[in-house]
Amino acid sequence: MRFLLFLIPLLFTALPASAQLVVPLTTSDGRVGCTQGKTGIGRPADWRAVADPDGPDGWALVESEPDATDQRFPLCIAEQASGRDFDATLRFKPISGSRDQVAGFMFRAQSANDYYVVRANARDNTVRLYRMDKGKRSQLGMKEAPVTLGQWHSLRVIAVNDRIEVALDGKPLFGVNDRTLVQAGPVGVWSQGDSVTHYGSLLIGPPPPPAPAPAPPR
Repeated sequence: MRFLLFLIPLLFTALPASAQLVVPLTTSDGRVGCTQGKTGIGRPADWRAVADPDGPDGWALVESEPDATDQRFPLCIAEQASGRDFDATLRFKPISGSRDQVAGFMFRAQSANDYYVVRANARDNTVRLYRMDKGKRSQLGMKEAPVTLGQWHSLRVIAVNDRIEVALDGKPLFGVNDRTLVQAGPVGVWSQGDSVTHYGSLLIGPPPPPAPAPAPPR
């Protein structure tokens, strides 16, 4: 599968730094609002909108095909939000999974086998950044952080050129420099194996302005 990039103009590039757009993962009438796909092997992805009072308009997005096959990574791409540099926040709630209990935010997607993904794991309480290249993962960064089943969390990713900053629930975790994928591409959500996770709101906007340089000593 290859995603068609730039089908819709990248609206947030024209917004002030403080503004964010809501990226629709589900529609107000309970339909899936992103493009389904999968990296790896196993059963095809089956994303659905499910009732959740804490989700946008009372809905959350969930990958509903419980398949614990190793190297199975369902994804759902929001092609209307495409860019290189951004500040994004994804709300998610891990529910269950016999093998995996993860949530993922993917970005700069060039295809179903070529992108970055930040994964939060409730089984081992870690947040990791991976580079997916030709369908194979390589880890770029990792930090332990509490990820609790049945609880909403917020995953924040700021990407500017080759710099990627990751935070969870308002706490900065780590930053990484990587130049293997500095092209613009769509963002989306990502799952693994038999994870059952509710995905709520996804907000995206321009990255914050750089901190001002310190004043020279007098």
